[in-house]
Amino acid sequence: MEIRRVQITGGATFMVTLPKDWAEAQKLYAGAEIELHPHSPDLLILRPHRDSHLTRGVLKLNAQTGDTLMRAFISMYVAGFDIIEVQGERITPDQRQTIRKITQALIGPEIMEESRDSIVIHNLLNLSELSAPKTLQRIFLMVHDMFTDAVRALVDHDAELANDIAARDEDVDRLYLMLYRQFRIALRDPLAEEALGISRVKLFDTHTVARQLERIADHAVKIAYVTTVIKVPAPSKVVDALHKGGEHVANLLQESMDAFRLPDPDLASQVIDKALGVEARLMKAVKLLWDLAPQEAQLIGIAFDSIGRVKDYSINIAETALNTAVPMP
Repeated sequence: MEIRRVQITGGATFMVTLPKDWAEAQKLYAGAEIELHPHSPDLLILRPHRDSHLTRGVLKLNAQTGDTLMRAFISMYVAGFDIIEVQGERITPDQRQTIRKITQALIGPEIMEESRDSIVIHNLLNLSELSAPKTLQRIFLMVHDMFTDAVRALVDHDAELANDIAARDEDVDRLYLMLYRQFRIALRDPLAEEALGISRVKLFDTHTVARQLERIADHAVKIAYVTTVIKVPAPSKVVDALHKGGEHVANLLQESMDAFRLPDPDLASQVIDKALGVEARLMKAVKLLWDLAPQEAQLIGIAFDSIGRVKDYSINIAETALNTAVPMP
C-alpha cells in the first residue's frame, strides 16, 4: 500500500500522482486515458482504458483425451477466459471431437477458428445476459423436481422416470458451471459487479447455494440409479418410509430456498429445527432394512442415505440464508 497526498490546483481540481511501477507495468504514456470507477462510498477503482478488456487463455495439449481433456477445458472455462486457444503440435480427431462435445455442453463457448494445430473458442455469452438470481432459481426448480421424481420413481418402481433424471443432471451442471464462472470472474474483477447486477458478497452466497443444489442433483441421480438396478419393488413399509422421508426432505429444501430468497432468518431457523425431527424419522426408517435381503437392503440403504444427504444440504442452504439476512457492516 502507498499513501499519496492530494493536491488542489486552480482551486477546484483534485490531483494525485500514480505509482510509477504500476504506471510502467500498464504501459501508460502522456495522454493515456484512465477509467475511473467509483465502486462504493470510499473506494475508487482505476483501470487503463483499452479498446477491449477480453482475456485470453491457452490450453496446451499433450496426450490429453476424453475426460482428462474435458476437465482441463472446463477449468479454463470457469476461470473466466473470454477466449480459449487450444494448441497442440497436431490435434487428433478424438481431441477435436472432445472439444466440440464440451463446447456444446457448456453455455457460451463457440468454436470460431480451427487449424491443424489450434482451435480458438470464444465465449459469446455476455455477463449481463443471465442474472445469477434467476439462474439459481432455474437450478433450484430443476433440482427439486429431480429429487421428488427420483423418490417417486423408486416408490413406484418406475425405471423409465428414473432414466430421465440422469439427463436432467447434465442441464443442472451446465447452469452451475456458468454460475461458477460468473463467481470466479467477479472475484478477479470487482468491476464485473456492474455487468452482473449483483454484489460480490451476494454472488458468493448465491454460488454457495448453487453448489448445494448441484450436490442434491447428484444424489437424485443416485436414488434414480437404485430404481434401475433393484429387481423387485420394496415392501410396502419401506416404500411408505421412502415416500414420507422424501416428502419431508423436499419440503425442507423448498423452505430453505424460500428463506434464502426472501431472505427470512426466522424461516431459516425453523428449517434447521425441523431437520432434527426429519433426521430422527429417517434413522427409524433405516431399521426397516434389517428385515430385507442383503443386496436389497444395501441398495435401498443408498437411497435412504441420499435422502439424508439432501436434508443436510437443505440445512446448509438455510444456514446461508441466515448469513445473508445479516446487514453488511
